[in-house]
Amino acid sequence: MKSFISIPVFILLIWLILALLGPILPIYPDLIILEKILVMPNFENWLGHDDLGRSIGARLIMGARTSLSVAVIVVSISFVVGTLLGVMGAWLGGIWDRCLIIIIDLFIAFPGILLAIALAGLLGPGLFNAVIALSIVSWVGFARLARVQTLSIKDRDHITAAIALGSSGITVIFQHILPLILAPLIVEATFSFAGVVIAEASLSFLGLGVQPPVASWGSMIRDGTNYMLVAPHMVLAPGFAILTLVLCINLLGDKLRDKMDIREMDSDKLFNRI
Repeated sequence: MKSFISIPVFILLIWLILALLGPILPIYPDLIILEKILVMPNFENWLGHDDLGRSIGARLIMGARTSLSVAVIVVSISFVVGTLLGVMGAWLGGIWDRCLIIIIDLFIAFPGILLAIALAGLLGPGLFNAVIALSIVSWVGFARLARVQTLSIKDRDHITAAIALGSSGITVIFQHILPLILAPLIVEATFSFAGVVIAEASLSFLGLGVQPPVASWGSMIRDGTNYMLVAPHMVLAPGFAILTLVLCINLLGDKLRDKMDIREMDSDKLFNRI
């Protein structure tokens, strides 16, 4: 079992190292070589070249940098904003909690990717706007989970004792509540990370993400759809890259959930009951 888990971790580390070292590696993702247009994979270049003669392997590495950068930024923003809103709503209760529930229900009513596409379309194409659109969509899951977890522990004896001893609400939240609910939120962050990678690729595929000549896995798939019959490697390479990255992240998330003994059913029942 340990060896099975080590494989996804190893693959994730490879993608992470390639993304970090991409700018200093001797690769040229934007170099156009007319003689190598649509050249299939070979011993010289294992992943072949695209419709402009650019190295697909080099563009995959830079695309990994794009996808991982967007995912890290979006998940970090969503984690902080969603957790704080969820905890504060559950802690304050009353009208604040009701307003939070209504906002969460409004966001859940729309498919996340469709809402992200609509927001990216309104803001315009570009990496910065894609990050904003995905952050606006992704905080809801963290807020929902943080609210449920806070409601389940806010009446515990040690929290009641801290309040009785004169601790302020902020102190109680940051010293007694947040440490107890971090485990399920970390697990949620892993699955959210995988979702953001797919969402970023989807926006780039539609032309709403990063713009040329910056490499992105989604835009690489879009460009390759015009040459599926003569150069299928243009689609297969970035598609397999997305598959391996997302699959490994999800496997790691499942392992973390089992390791931390997160019982999703208990949280879902509490949320439905409330």
